[in-house]
Order: sequence, then structure tokens, then C-alpha cells
Amino acid sequence: MQKDFQAFANRLVKMAKHYGKWARRTQIYCYRIYDADLPDFPFSIDKYEERILVSFYEKEGLNQSDEVFQNKCLGIIKDYFSSIAEDHFYIKGRRVQRGKSQYDKFNQTGTGFAVRENQYQFWVNLSDYLDSGLFLDHRQTRKMVGEWSEGKAVLNLFAYTGSFSVYAAGGGATSVDTVDLSNTYLDWAKVNFKLNHLPCDKYSFIRADVMKWLVEHNVRQYDLIVCDPPTFSNSKRMKGIFDVQRDHTILIENCLSLLKPQGKLIFSTNNRQFKMKYELKGKFKGKEITQQTLPMDFRNKKIHRCYLFESEGA
Repeated sequence: MQKDFQAFANRLVKMAKHYGKWARRTQIYCYRIYDADLPDFPFSIDKYEERILVSFYEKEGLNQSDEVFQNKCLGIIKDYFSSIAEDHFYIKGRRVQRGKSQYDKFNQTGTGFAVRENQYQFWVNLSDYLDSGLFLDHRQTRKMVGEWSEGKAVLNLFAYTGSFSVYAAGGGATSVDTVDLSNTYLDWAKVNFKLNHLPCDKYSFIRADVMKWLVEHNVRQYDLIVCDPPTFSNSKRMKGIFDVQRDHTILIENCLSLLKPQGKLIFSTNNRQFKMKYELKGKFKGKEITQQTLPMDFRNKKIHRCYLFESEGA
């Protein structure tokens, strides 16, 4: 069936104007412009300061790797953003990822730059990795972590590039432990700390298999824990295979065992088929907070699921 490229052009203009005004009013510099709004055009367009990232997604029955389709879409996008330099457009093809492939480096340009979010800066790379280094859908969640961190001991698990850790440290946390299996991402997290004039030697960056590390560190010592695991991982550096749907109950249980009285755990997942199976035990209460953590520029409300667990007083 013939695709209506004019409908896509019209939608792009409408969304770009609407979210451009919103971003200027709220002083947001990185945001989603187009979020697969039309069924025949199921890809995303994100603006990172003065750069544009277009991500073409794999979808059954639609070959988005088709050069004619992509070139027509890109032509429309570049015509609208004609003031942006040609080398500031980035194109990615995103397929369903399995295992460590979701974190693999697939280009070697070494191209990166700093972007602003609230009072912080983050180093992003739109060319070399599947993801940019800053998950825009967790903008609200990061702000929440910053607001809750003053005077608290904070743990960031599956930390990726440490954006939650930056908000925690910047929010006045007394300690921040950043745990990830990848040295690459821990080094990236340190770059983010340095960008924000946060001394790395004051905080801990721990390379470890999170599931194994949690078992070995079962002392109640944290006021706030952030746990945002991958959907699936079979990295050679970890023991066994991690599946968030299968393993989230033991993961949450082990996180809660580290919480101090009146502590908080934020658990999030990007698994769009996720079903929460964990049943609260002991002195804990929990609720889903997905709606509070979804930014308005993400119209697809399945981008993530987010939960808050709290321990009661001693």
C-alpha cells in the first residue's frame, strides 16, 4: 500500500512546533519530537541540543531498512530542520536486541558531545552505540532521584552511564555507589561526574555482576536504590543469563534487603510485556509510579514501567 509521506510531513511539522515551544518554555534541551505517531512511519526523532537522531525500528511487515523509504523520510526531516548542519543528523537502525548486542559498540567514530538536562551536563554519543548514553524517557525519574537524595546513601544498579548517580550526587547524597558490569560505561559515568564538577574519588564506581554483587552485599546500608536492569543479558562476564521477567522477583527481594528503615527502591524496566510478579513481604509497601515518571514528549506510554518500594520505620 502506498505510504502517505505528506501525512508524515504534516505530523512532523505539528509535533516539532508543539514540542519546540514546550521545550523552550520548560528549558529542556533534549527531547522526543516524533514518537512513531503514524502506523506507517513507526520510528522516532529525538533532538539533542542542535543535533537530530532518527531511529528506524524493526517492525513485522514493514521493511524500514528499505533505502527508498528511509531516504524519503530523511528528506522530509532535513527539509524541515534546514538550519541544522548536515553532519548533525544521525541515523540508526534499531532491531530487537538480545543479550550483550544491545550494548555493543558498532561504530568507531569516537564522536561525542555534552548536552544539558536541568542543571546538569551529560556526554552523549549518537553514532557509535545503539543507545545515546542518556535515556530521555527517564528525565522525570532522574529529577525525582535528585530531589530524594539529599543526605542519603544511594545505590545505582545496572547504572549504564551513571546519569542517576549524577543526579544523586548533585542532589546532596552523602554517598553514591554506581554498579555496572561494563568498564566502558563506568568510565563514561566518570566523564559525566567530571562534566558536573563532581569529584570521582568521593564516590564509588564498581564493576560487578549486579545479581552476584547483591548476594554478597546484603547489609542494610542504603536510603535510596535505583534499579533499571536490561530486559535480557547473556554477557560472558556475568554468571548465567539474566531475564528481567523471570528474575525480577529475586532482584527486587535482594534490593529490598539492602534498604535502611524508611528507605526507597525505584525499580524500572523497558520490557513492554513486563508483568510484575513480586509480592511484598515484611515491612514494605509498593506501588506503580509509571505515570509520574513518563515525560509528556513520549506519547507511547509503554516506553517503560516504573515502581516504588518503601521500607517502613525500624
